[in-house]
Amino acid sequence: MTAVLRDLSAPKPLLDQDLAERVASLRVRASHAVDGIRSGIHKSPHRGASVIFAEHRDYRPGDDLRMLDWRAFARNDRYTVKHFEQETHLRANLLLDLSASMAFDGGRPGTQKAAYAATLLAALAWILLGQGDAVGAFAFDADLRKALPPRNRPDHLDALLSVLALPVAATRSPVPARLAATLTAIGERVGRRGLVVLASDLLDTDTEALAPLSRLAALGHDVIVLHVLHRDELEFPFKHGLRFEDAESPDSLEADADAVRSAYRSELDAFLASCKQRCIASGARYTLARSDAPIEEVLANVLLPGRRRGWG
Repeated sequence: MTAVLRDLSAPKPLLDQDLAERVASLRVRASHAVDGIRSGIHKSPHRGASVIFAEHRDYRPGDDLRMLDWRAFARNDRYTVKHFEQETHLRANLLLDLSASMAFDGGRPGTQKAAYAATLLAALAWILLGQGDAVGAFAFDADLRKALPPRNRPDHLDALLSVLALPVAATRSPVPARLAATLTAIGERVGRRGLVVLASDLLDTDTEALAPLSRLAALGHDVIVLHVLHRDELEFPFKHGLRFEDAESPDSLEADADAVRSAYRSELDAFLASCKQRCIASGARYTLARSDAPIEEVLANVLLPGRRRGWG
């Protein structure tokens, strides 16, 4: 797979050869059993005949005689059958937040949150397709903008990148993004259990904004939240008098950055703690993804078993 597609708001491709090589050693393993119809690397909730032994149980009329364990019969004079776990390919859906707040770049072109989030998901798509999994994508702001169903063909990467490369709207939306409604609508379309990955800044004041994640987890999906925030949002490097504009509304606020820095950082800490707690409580895995962090490090924190503490 060699696809390079440029996001016109970013100076680099979403996925280039250098990034593909840096993430090539990573693999995605579903933490829950997943549904599928072909042989693969993920455990299935259904029983079948494969190399992974699951359990013995007493023979019942109609059972496949090929599954009889004759050695067990010789030991205890009882007919028992062997059950095995099926392995299957994963169905993954990648959710990209393109709401107005994701356009923030701190005045430095090439550091936009949306472009960084898209690159994270593009690299993840590359990994998933490379191991034979089916990948789909959803791009949304105040409404669902584009949906692409999961497929596992190598040439599917171009279609995925075309969705992930959609730009944030150039003007402020008259209707602010509402995560709860959008995630609910997407949740009704993701299909059977698999992997759902959300890349968003989670800037929604609704206390129920992340509630749909609980429903996805309850349906058996393995849910990952990549909380994408810009370095300037985390460090608040601003000085002196500034006017801060709300990306989701016409509201603005003039303030002395030095005077409000302490209060801002206190509110930020509370916001981060709340997002983390709500994601974990919903059954999702959470990781904070700074927009200046190397893509491969963020994905390694999510995907490598030895680094799972990075989920928070």
